[in-house]
Amino acid sequence: MFARMKTLSMVLCLVVICLTLSATAMASDSDKKTIITTNQPLEIPGKVVLPAGKYVMKLVDLPGSRNVVQFFNADETKLYAMVMGIPDYRLETPDKPEISLSETEKGTPYAIREWFYPGSNYGIEFPTSGSAGDHASTYASDSAVKSIVERNLEKHHLTPENGAKIRVAVDDRIITLSGTVPSLKLMREAEEQARHAGKGVLVENHLSVADARKSDDQLAKEVSHALRMYPRYDIFDWIEGTVHNGVVTLAGAVREPYRKSDYARLVEEVAGVKQIENEVRVLPLSTFDDQIRYAAYRAIYRDPQFRTYLIGPNPPIHIVVENGKVTLKGMVATPMEKQLAEMKVRSGVMAFDVNNDLQVEKLG
Repeated sequence: MFARMKTLSMVLCLVVICLTLSATAMASDSDKKTIITTNQPLEIPGKVVLPAGKYVMKLVDLPGSRNVVQFFNADETKLYAMVMGIPDYRLETPDKPEISLSETEKGTPYAIREWFYPGSNYGIEFPTSGSAGDHASTYASDSAVKSIVERNLEKHHLTPENGAKIRVAVDDRIITLSGTVPSLKLMREAEEQARHAGKGVLVENHLSVADARKSDDQLAKEVSHALRMYPRYDIFDWIEGTVHNGVVTLAGAVREPYRKSDYARLVEEVAGVKQIENEVRVLPLSTFDDQIRYAAYRAIYRDPQFRTYLIGPNPPIHIVVENGKVTLKGMVATPMEKQLAEMKVRSGVMAFDVNNDLQVEKLG
């Protein structure tokens, strides 16, 4: 079947209907930014089909990026594709943005084929699958990808001024990140920004966390503070972290699987943490265990001796229940309080066993 071609001339606030497609476009002179709104799926080069909506296409203004076009969502926070086009020429000079759409088979989405900007005879043609422009030509050069990655890193403040000393190398669309960053979180953020450089890229992350010149004891205090700041940390979970040579091991038990990963992400933000071993256990779902939890809570915190502990954001006595067994974790002021808490649970809760692992606060 011969491909059908239809040209849509698009200007701001003007809707032109072409078969089942309507589109508007608004352009800007600096990077030939053109905003497209479509009410039907639209294919961009590289076999990426966008649903109906508003999108942005613009030239990449970087060395080695000639005729490289980026396709974004409306607010330019998500890059769908980065495509290298072929120079195109026409005798007539368009006075408004013009985009040519083609359909190769009946029922398939229209694809962007040509793009001309107002005031210029030169435009860009996008190779389609099976056309003279082979698969490799639809992608940007390695130098262009490198420039995009470096710009993305700078945009997200991953710069030497902010402690991120990142080196970027690109070979055959494989992006290699090396150097150091202040935290594991920024290491993950750098990799994410590299993946946004274009369609089809691969990322090898060889970044490491820079030495923060902190002792393990200092890191342990910062990790403990980060864990306590978790808004969903309650008396029925228990989390603790130990540090050895910058490696944090998380232990404890939580009732929800997502909390296990949330705690790890909090620790990733601590500067100087080089690695995280997440050994937190997820407690099994059990109505029986839930009944024991709330019974133990009432037995302890309704006692006048412990009632004042509820005033703070993180009550110090934690109640971990697993398969009918209670473990008391946390800190109390005196040995008498430690004994009293255990006695309250043993006498007021139908638990199989009670393990008292409470610590007594050291004075002075």
